[in-house]
Amino acid sequence: MLEVRDLRVAYGKIEAVKGISFTVDPGQVVTLIGGNGAGKTTTLRTLSGLLTPTAGEVIFEGEPIHSLPAHEIVRRGLAHSPEGRHVFPRMTVQENLDLGAFSRKDGAKDIAEDFDRSLDLFPVLRDRRTQVAGTLSGGEQQMLAMARALMSRPRLLMLDEPSMGLSPIMMQRILATVAELKARGTTILLVEQNAQAALGLADSAHVIETGRIVLSGTGPELLGNDSVRKAYLGEE
Repeated sequence: MLEVRDLRVAYGKIEAVKGISFTVDPGQVVTLIGGNGAGKTTTLRTLSGLLTPTAGEVIFEGEPIHSLPAHEIVRRGLAHSPEGRHVFPRMTVQENLDLGAFSRKDGAKDIAEDFDRSLDLFPVLRDRRTQVAGTLSGGEQQMLAMARALMSRPRLLMLDEPSMGLSPIMMQRILATVAELKARGTTILLVEQNAQAALGLADSAHVIETGRIVLSGTGPELLGNDSVRKAYLGEE
């Protein structure tokens, strides 16, 4: 479904992503792990059209998308729930979700069905439909950001640090929702600070250090790798 070929991205003269390549197959959860500043968020922002690569290709469902604007990439079926949530704080929950479906060309009936599915996935949002998004808790805003991305009916959902900054209970709820999306067959590219949870969900995973992929394997393989356990799981 997604093929990233020798992707390079720079901020001015500083190269943040240094030639990474990986693939995502339909129905897979693929995880990127690594320390702060490794290039994970830069990679997702580039895939969603917010940054322009200096070299390399991004192929989505057989078509190059690396030169397309962000709104066209969403229309192609690749949605991004960003790090830091970035909901529209002065708009209601309902309005945020409506904006998630803004680029869709199908009928109101299909959009209404997806709206109900999103609220079934995040029941607390049903009770907050008329509430201004900026007054939600951090965990509720994360739910809204994910639901907003799902409202575009993506074929591939990118989640950037969905549990960051949340309480342990809310973190468990968000990660349980990611697991439910996986069970439903949603294709997911996941960046997540909780490496153990991320690898537990992953069909395949890649470790990024200073803009390069240094290790790849299945989720279980990396969970059992001594260097990964020491560097990212806090084990001696």
